[in-house]
Amino acid sequence: MFIRIRERSDSEAIYSGILVLASAGRLKSVRQALDEVKKFDAVHERLKEHRETLQISTEEQYSAAVQDRIEYLGKNADYLWTQTGGKNPDPADPWLVAVSCALGYTLVTNENPRRLKRIPAACLLPGTTCRCIRGPHFLVETGLVTEIKPEHIDPEGFFKA
Repeated sequence: MFIRIRERSDSEAIYSGILVLASAGRLKSVRQALDEVKKFDAVHERLKEHRETLQISTEEQYSAAVQDRIEYLGKNADYLWTQTGGKNPDPADPWLVAVSCALGYTLVTNENPRRLKRIPAACLLPGTTCRCIRGPHFLVETGLVTEIKPEHIDPEGFFKA
């Protein structure tokens, strides 16, 4: 979601709001997701000095509960690793799912919930059940944007607004 925000005309206000949420402990991400942001220069520049605020603590990310979920996902949702094409040996997706499920967080993704081999499907597995919502819904729930118009039901349209 961090990447797609850059496409919106109100992106600066949304990024500022995200940093407020992160400072209040209401929004966190994993190291791997923040590493992936480095590929997008403008977004990386905007967020890099706030990495410590945005990133979940190492103790939480590598806790026994999260490690149990990573192992479970490795056996039951190995597609979370293979969908990166093998180029990234430590992709963000399995960590996002494992942390969200083990620690009771809501996972925010723009992936299609109807696709069988994506984050939303992994969040529905019996051993990983956690709440998974799309970026536009998160932004409305947190008050960072005020509405999702009918043409924005697909995140593709929402993030081009």
